[in-house]
Amino acid sequence: MADETLLHLNRLHADSQSKYVYFLLAATGASLAYGLQKLDGVALTWWVSPGLFALALWLLSLFSGCKYVTSVQSAMYSNYLLLQLQQGTHPAQPRGPQETQIALEITRQAIDTTNNTARTFFRLQFWLLSCGVLIFTMWRVLEMARLTFYAP
Repeated sequence: MADETLLHLNRLHADSQSKYVYFLLAATGASLAYGLQKLDGVALTWWVSPGLFALALWLLSLFSGCKYVTSVQSAMYSNYLLLQLQQGTHPAQPRGPQETQIALEITRQAIDTTNNTARTFFRLQFWLLSCGVLIFTMWRVLEMARLTFYAP
């Protein structure tokens, strides 16, 4: 019973995290589209540099989200290989117990490395999107103030 509950909670967590990542990817895509629309036809001056910087942050956020997804897929595949090694059904199953232990340790290390990479990209995705929104909003407010007070 406890194993079923743990498995259910793990599935819920993975499902909600996946939805969150795809939500951030969609929000980043929408931000990029909006930012590009606002910058369309604007002369390239130092006044638009914050808007361009926000676009760069959003592009990096999109990249981070995609790298997160591929890292998670890689970690899941490595977990699959680990289970095969543990059950003795891996296509390239080591012959002896020492070789199997080495293969298990190498696979566990690969999983840890991939999980750490995924965690880094997961955090970057959110923070790059958020910083881009903050900078873009500040730029638009400053642009409105500039047009209000310094318009000919």
